[in-house]
Amino acid sequence: MPIAEDLLAGPRGRRFCWELVRATVREQPDDDTLFWASYWTSVRRGEGVSLFGPGASEPRPAPSDDRVVAAYEALLDAADPGSATLDQALAALGRTAGSAMWWQAPDTEDALLDTVVPTSLLERTAASVAAASGVERLLTADGPDRQWCVTPEAPGYGGPARPAPELLAEWRRETVAERSHGRRAAVTAPISGTWWTTPPGGLLETTPERGGRGPLGLWAVEDHTGWERAEVAPALVGPSANTAVVDDAGDWAALCRRFPLDVTATARRHDWYRATGRDGDWVVPDWAAVAQLYDAVRLTLRGWLRASGTAIPVDGSTASVIAGWTPGTTAWLRDPRPALGPAETWRWSDDRESWFRD
Repeated sequence: MPIAEDLLAGPRGRRFCWELVRATVREQPDDDTLFWASYWTSVRRGEGVSLFGPGASEPRPAPSDDRVVAAYEALLDAADPGSATLDQALAALGRTAGSAMWWQAPDTEDALLDTVVPTSLLERTAASVAAASGVERLLTADGPDRQWCVTPEAPGYGGPARPAPELLAEWRRETVAERSHGRRAAVTAPISGTWWTTPPGGLLETTPERGGRGPLGLWAVEDHTGWERAEVAPALVGPSANTAVVDDAGDWAALCRRFPLDVTATARRHDWYRATGRDGDWVVPDWAAVAQLYDAVRLTLRGWLRASGTAIPVDGSTASVIAGWTPGTTAWLRDPRPALGPAETWRWSDDRESWFRD
């Protein structure tokens, strides 16, 4: 499928395009319409935003949708996303992942892209982004045999590995035990809890890398906690691993239909309602059951761009969400897991807006 179609299919792809537009603006237009559109969207949603500095006591009125569209088009005219380098594409991917928060409503920029910016402008943006050599390099198909494990140097990461069957059994018991909220509370009630749909923590996770800039597990992390140093080790992945590959929403739905675990009566019902607007029954893949047939599960970068954070229909009455995933992740569900080679320390640089070997 053409890259532009991948970028238009879901909110993360559209946000990635927007981030690259902003990153390649040659001369910033003297127009703050988009700022005020974002501010008033937050105000209308009751998010408690505040203004500081000159003019904060007299905010400008909310701009009309026509003005927002004109401001978006002006910014696009002032940008050159087709010139984006691999470094710019990776940084944009990181910002796109950082704005993915599937326990709350989509942020204001996602909302504007979804509800105000017309399809014709989004298509023009995606076509320009897709033509960039840096984007083409980023979206090169994930190779199954070159993977890296990223272990952040931060509390809660690392530690001795526990057997995969033990982790999966514990995860399933805890997930079933979360069925305590039921339908007694309104879906709009301020209830939150576990919202991610990744296999349990403690399993080995690996991601591919791009152009020597470090693996995607450094660059693009949903729900990032702010760590800026990590150990990166190559994973010695054999060609015979039996992997369930999720390349689009249909693949995720098929995984949920084959290995369903009902989570409707958990906090996910409330979190995912805020994130997607859907009220109904929810399932996730039963990772303990998946591990009976597969060594690993991989969410490709393409699949993440197309489907992360959307309500994915599973059957006539249930849906699921891809949430909390780093794009390109392979989660290893069985022992023995791939062996790791010697690790190197990588560090984030705000000045370079990049990761580099320490």
